[in-house]
Amino acid sequence: MSIQSFITNLVLRHQFKRQGRGPLDVQKARHLVSKMAKRYPPPPKTIAHTPVPAQNALCAAEWLSVANPQHTVLYFHGGGYFFCGLDTHRPTCAYLARTAQARVLSVDYRMAPEHVFPAAVDDAVAWWQELLRQGTDPRTVVFAGDSAGGGLALACMVAARDKGLPMPAGAILFSPWTDLTCSGETMKTLADADVMFNPESLPQAAALYLAGKPTTTPLASPLFANLKGLPSLMIHASRHEILLADSTRLHERAMAQGVTSELHLRAKMPHVWPTMLMLPEARQTLKECGEFVARVARSAR
Repeated sequence: MSIQSFITNLVLRHQFKRQGRGPLDVQKARHLVSKMAKRYPPPPKTIAHTPVPAQNALCAAEWLSVANPQHTVLYFHGGGYFFCGLDTHRPTCAYLARTAQARVLSVDYRMAPEHVFPAAVDDAVAWWQELLRQGTDPRTVVFAGDSAGGGLALACMVAARDKGLPMPAGAILFSPWTDLTCSGETMKTLADADVMFNPESLPQAAALYLAGKPTTTPLASPLFANLKGLPSLMIHASRHEILLADSTRLHERAMAQGVTSELHLRAKMPHVWPTMLMLPEARQTLKECGEFVARVARSAR
């Protein structure tokens, strides 16, 4: 573990985890991450940043692209389905664009409590349909997402498959939240080890998003979905986060249903650490993700 990760863990445990105790405060969470995102530098000059306003049935989005992209990444940000957005994940998407030699479309899907399930899934599928309508070759596309966005990327593929739409070449999932029942054993066994989350906060976020629908609904909790026919998965998670079982169980279920899956675990790292670019481990992982994009795109042709 790098010194940067060691310090990040201390800061997250002292600030993020401590402030996350008690009832969920949507506006406070949104304010804190918005304030943090304002300190981020703009994308490097080698990465074109193109906002896409909401129009017709499409939510807002933005492109982060290298000059001559070879691939397309459809990215869904995390945030428990109620906070974070394009600005918080712009650095990650820009870095991934470079490592994958891609254009990355980051989707500003609708969030709870203003827009509950299945609004986020509908927005995700709508953008996939739009990319296909524009002539994007699905064999050159990889879905990606972190935390709730990882679950959304998975749910989007399940919904798209059920609609008869083509599948992308693969999907990259960072600490995906795949089980909104919050019943994974690591919710309890890693409650103290996790530097970011208190276990009681996740059921609150799930309740905001589901608005009374069952927590086992497959497009909300894709761990319980039929995964047959999905493309290759690359899953990254920490061995010391409460959502670890969401990744390990997904990996096991995917392989049992004939889906190619690779699971990458690192010890003593925070939740969604590949999105934290100040960490050398994150930058290295995003380089590996770029290699995965190229590899699955070649295999799909």
